[in-house]
Amino acid sequence: MKFPAPAPAAAWWSLDPKICFLNHGSFGATPKALLQKQQAYRDQMEAEPVRFMVRELEELLWQSKTRLGKFMGTAPEDLVFVPNATTGVNTVLSSMQWEPGDAVLTTNHAYGACYNALEFFARQKKLEFQVADVPYPISQEDEVTDAILGACTPKTRLAMIDHITSATGIVFPIQKIVRALQARGIQVLVDGAHTPGMLPVQLDELGADYFTGNCHKWICSPKGSAFLQVRKDRQELVRPMGVSHTYDEPVPAARLWSSHFMWPGTGDFTAYLTVADAIHYFEQQVEGGWAALQQRSHTLCLEARQMLSRRTGYSLPAPEHMIAQLSNLALGETSLPPYGFNYIHPVQEILFRRYGIEVPVFLWNKAAPRLWLRISVQLYNSMEQYEYLANALCELKAAGEI
Repeated sequence: MKFPAPAPAAAWWSLDPKICFLNHGSFGATPKALLQKQQAYRDQMEAEPVRFMVRELEELLWQSKTRLGKFMGTAPEDLVFVPNATTGVNTVLSSMQWEPGDAVLTTNHAYGACYNALEFFARQKKLEFQVADVPYPISQEDEVTDAILGACTPKTRLAMIDHITSATGIVFPIQKIVRALQARGIQVLVDGAHTPGMLPVQLDELGADYFTGNCHKWICSPKGSAFLQVRKDRQELVRPMGVSHTYDEPVPAARLWSSHFMWPGTGDFTAYLTVADAIHYFEQQVEGGWAALQQRSHTLCLEARQMLSRRTGYSLPAPEHMIAQLSNLALGETSLPPYGFNYIHPVQEILFRRYGIEVPVFLWNKAAPRLWLRISVQLYNSMEQYEYLANALCELKAAGEI
């Protein structure tokens, strides 16, 4: 088979040209120009560390948060930078004041790390741990909402809900879920790890109690850049997991809460600073800006998933209206392997070693394990790459290797 060409925009990235990279969703990928911008911040830091850390950094962080807040539809004082969405989730959970008999709720689609965090805090604080069984395959959004509300009880105090699920790659009707849970007096922590840059969202309009999202995925800023947004009426509760210098710093009232998170200790803050540059970069590089970028990737994702299903015979487990830039194929029933965070399924390894395709193949879920393949779509991807994947899957299927 002829190795496929990526989209022309691939020239903006440093991706290995010998790899057909279809897994932007796992860790993201940062364009070369933004890595150069991050290095410029590092050069600025190392040229005079005291000047950078003491005189310049706080205002630089505020400027980046201001641009991010505008992009996400919220005020910069309601945002704090964190290294990743998992840290954002843990920050909220560690800050909550629990009462005996409280319950916490999530779904069976929750991201593994955040599911583990919620289960850990439930065990530590002796809380009831509730899991809504959202069906998958799924045919309509109401199945999500009905499952979540059906799992609630009068004890439910906090619900941690994904906006875009990681393993299953579907978009939950988050606005409807937030409103319905809050109407029952339940606080909502939205795990929006994939949301920033993939979907347009206005956080203040959404109105979740807490929202955390990664910037290093679909905004394409450097690794280790994410944020936590906390609604103003919840901010008195939420504190960083580590207390440091800025906890007692005199600052303007509008910045007081977020200032507590500004300085966790000496570190490399340049990924945070580059967030604003990443937002600006794609606004300028792509004709039509972010709206055009998102529409292009969404359209390609829908076309690619249909082609893959048609060519391979593997089914699509979710309708188009619940898909953004991630989509799964159901490869069949299987058994669970020994658990491991870095476990790579043999089919994934064959695709990588034999065909040069990087795409996740994994088992989900523990109750009824099936084998899934998840595609991601970013600006550097082309339909030719997904056709190449279809050819490879057809060969493996014919050979009985799937």
